[in-house]
Amino acid sequence: MKAIIFDDFGAADVLRLANAPLPKVRPGDLLVKVHAAGVNRADLLQRQGYYGRQSYGESDLLGLEVAGGVVAVGRDVADIQPGEWVMAIVGGGAYAEYARVDRGMAVRIPAELDFVEAAAVMESFVTAWEAAVHLGGAGVGDGVLIHAAASGVGSAAVEIAHARGARVFATGNAERRADVLALGAESVFDYRSQDFVQGVREATDGRGVDVIVDFVGGNYLARNLPTYAASPRADASSRLACSAGRSPPTFRSLSLCTIICASSAR
Repeated sequence: MKAIIFDDFGAADVLRLANAPLPKVRPGDLLVKVHAAGVNRADLLQRQGYYGRQSYGESDLLGLEVAGGVVAVGRDVADIQPGEWVMAIVGGGAYAEYARVDRGMAVRIPAELDFVEAAAVMESFVTAWEAAVHLGGAGVGDGVLIHAAASGVGSAAVEIAHARGARVFATGNAERRADVLALGAESVFDYRSQDFVQGVREATDGRGVDVIVDFVGGNYLARNLPTYAASPRADASSRLACSAGRSPPTFRSLSLCTIICASSAR
């Protein structure tokens, strides 16, 4: 099969088209003919050498998101058949004609989505749903603060929270303010020139927000605290966890990259 590979770390011009072996299907796998593949920041970082090696995950090839048609299934797969259309997250390997997909990481493509749209769902939108809704519980009438709202996952979180009836406040750069507002944010604070803490407090008449989704971390942690509504509780997807119902919250984990916080009143 044809695949996109790179021999050395660098800019996009290190990528080239080459022949690669067809992935071997394991008992719980699908073999998918790729119609579209997502491009994520992780792909760019891997290509530039930030992960320290070219091979990362379970494939030597780049690419974490894929949409296409199932051409073969492993012997343990009974609920999807060849000929069906799926979108999936893979551990590398999406930048190719065929990709091996763990059945548990694939879902059927809704009729409303084409392949390009479907290939952009599984990384950004599923992560955003996990953060804002599954863990944060954002819903009708909630105040939600989303940092890095012009990023892939951040913009998806804005759309999801808005669609669920939440009031969305966001941070980003001024050049992208109109884009984020168009996705459903009520206010967008320029992280370089505006104080989002003051902005959130003013926009909510001093109440604060119920949910915070933070993909920035660092010194944002301390700045997030004054924006919470009373009796804060935080649930972590990957950056921190706070104990429920305590004020101030007790942080238990500071190891990864995302903050999800929610009021204990929900």
